[in-house]
Amino acid sequence: APDALRLSALSPVELPSDRLIESLRQRNRISLELAGMAHELERSAARASRGEVRAADADVGRRAVERLRSEVHAASEQPMRDAAHNAVETGAVEEPVRGIPTSAEEDKRHWKQWAIIGGAVIAIVVIGLLVGKSSGFFGHDSDMVKAIAAFNANKDAAAESGFRKVIADDPSNTTALVYLGRLFRREKRLEEAADQLRRAAAQSPTDPDVRRELGNLFLDFNRPVQAAEQFRQAVNFQPEEKLNWIGLIRAVRAAGNPQAAEELLRKAPPEVQAVLGT
Repeated sequence: APDALRLSALSPVELPSDRLIESLRQRNRISLELAGMAHELERSAARASRGEVRAADADVGRRAVERLRSEVHAASEQPMRDAAHNAVETGAVEEPVRGIPTSAEEDKRHWKQWAIIGGAVIAIVVIGLLVGKSSGFFGHDSDMVKAIAAFNANKDAAAESGFRKVIADDPSNTTALVYLGRLFRREKRLEEAADQLRRAAAQSPTDPDVRRELGNLFLDFNRPVQAAEQFRQAVNFQPEEKLNWIGLIRAVRAAGNPQAAEELLRKAPPEVQAVLGT
């Protein structure tokens, strides 16, 4: 990337954390859970800069780091070929296009290199944002941060108002749509949840968090077959996420197909087997 763009990406003033996180979410670079953790960590850093340290802040930081490491590690298995093709097709490269070795070993080596570089960039940006936050670059929490905090505190009215404001300002904010869908599911407002999640799916059809939330919604409607299809897509898009597997297996069981559920359980990650094995 050009130097000017890279420098602005490392500046918490030119690229506020809420914009950064939403941009990563729209490109499926981080999960909805990691986005929420980053927002919570930002709030912890803001409190620390004012001398208001809580015992739980360390746990927030530890969980965020563990989740970040997990997602960066999982990214090593995702091909970067689509990104390269897009760069060529859009004319983003100035060098003449050259052939790329196609052997399995060469591809695997390149993917690992890209994953390491991507992980380092994410880590540097997150650290830069936290330093900027502690130094007072941000005058107040964003609407998204406040809405997520209200959601986690079960302050549903405040959360709904906050997410609606975010969506009014940015209708393409898939994260806010998913959170609002979750909120409506929690309040048993299933038709309203369906409206928000349909919008989210239209905007981000390959987002595993959207698919998983749709699966949960179909289970609420007592439609396990449709729920299983949504969870199956979530597993395809994000096979390392145990919640996708748990939802899929439970939906298949609810659909009355225990044999298929047992076959899926054998393919699932070990932690999923530990949860659903009995």
